[in-house]
Amino acid sequence: MSVCPPPRVLVVATVHWATTTRLCLALAEGGFEVAALVPDGHGLLEFPGIAGQRLGRTRAQALRKIRTTIERAAPDLLVSADDPAIGLARLLYGRALRGLGRDPRRIADLIEASAGMPSAFTFAHEKSRFIELAATQGLPVPRTIVIGAIDELRARLVAARFPVVLKRDQSFGGRGVRLARDGAEAERAFLELQATGGRLAALKQALRKRDPAPLERFYRQGPAITLQEYITGRPANRAVTCHRGTVLAGLSVEALRTNGPFGPATVVRLTDSQGMTDAAARMVRRLGLSGFVGFDFVLEERTGRPFLIEMNGRPTQICHLALDKTSDMIGALAASVGAVPRPRLLPNIEAPTVALFPQEVWRDPTSEFLRSAHHDVPWASPDFVERYRKAVPPEPPDWVQASCERLRRAGRAVWIRRGARPLPGPASLLGGAEPPPAV
Repeated sequence: MSVCPPPRVLVVATVHWATTTRLCLALAEGGFEVAALVPDGHGLLEFPGIAGQRLGRTRAQALRKIRTTIERAAPDLLVSADDPAIGLARLLYGRALRGLGRDPRRIADLIEASAGMPSAFTFAHEKSRFIELAATQGLPVPRTIVIGAIDELRARLVAARFPVVLKRDQSFGGRGVRLARDGAEAERAFLELQATGGRLAALKQALRKRDPAPLERFYRQGPAITLQEYITGRPANRAVTCHRGTVLAGLSVEALRTNGPFGPATVVRLTDSQGMTDAAARMVRRLGLSGFVGFDFVLEERTGRPFLIEMNGRPTQICHLALDKTSDMIGALAASVGAVPRPRLLPNIEAPTVALFPQEVWRDPTSEFLRSAHHDVPWASPDFVERYRKAVPPEPPDWVQASCERLRRAGRAVWIRRGARPLPGPASLLGGAEPPPAV
């Protein structure tokens, strides 16, 4: 009797999130043969059972690595683990449609099977347009207006009800979101978001990363900035896996603690919101989505009504969880490519509250939820537990940060040898150029 080979999945990551490593381990546990293309220093380069390789420093190197890996390994699915990785898949798909590369048809078919219709890229990339689309589907969304200039913002703020939220497209992890409690704060937030998506920021990024790709911002309009109504309530999200517009499995949670005001959840409470389930299914069907998708909501404080605020066209931090067949997203994904799902060790979650590991430990090592909630530690993977016991930076140091570190070490060596005062640290030498904090 012949044995079917395991389905193959290629995971692409541009930042070092512990959630990406956790997802890969869950995919392997669920019966997938997992390969991962990741940046230098990523934990997936060290894990047994995961074929981890370096993605490359520049965008051109990354695109070439992804293309050659697809041609060589012929994966059944491509998973973009973060928003910049979605951007790489979008560029690769566009080139394939133009007939570029050795086997463009295979690449285009793989990306369509993994992400869905081409419009999925647009609405994951331009979140202001996603809100417009959701409103046309009759879903509750906060009032959202694209703001083109500071004068337009001032005119809109005259009738605004504070607080308000300002968001910049092409951002992720809460980095492009600001809460403003008055007009002056809103103007500062707008100018800050405008600067972070502008030409000077692109030039700095290109120089620090030694990659010309960000300079494309000089030749196109900057990302849209929106003024959004603030909905008082509790943040929530629903993660799903889907196939060509049909939801296969999913899980809904409320966020009890988050990494920063608008960052990802670190403690969640399981919920069964029919409104969230229906909204996610409607948008998956409308956009013809495939693969992992996350939908962010706010549950209105007074009524509990879910307001849809954002879509993430990638896995979120709860996609590895599986409580039963309807929430086993990895098992459902394996079945969608014709494989027999491998029974996974479902966590025995008696409490409805889950403290995510390592996110909640990183946020607050003394958190009460580490004792009162189900602490989602993968004890079956001691390598993971040890690797992420302490927070890791999301990106490897660029050449400026690496130079600062060398100077700091040299100064420390001189200080030890001579007993002199230590040299100033890298922040004072190069204007605060410290390694980025963990997300």
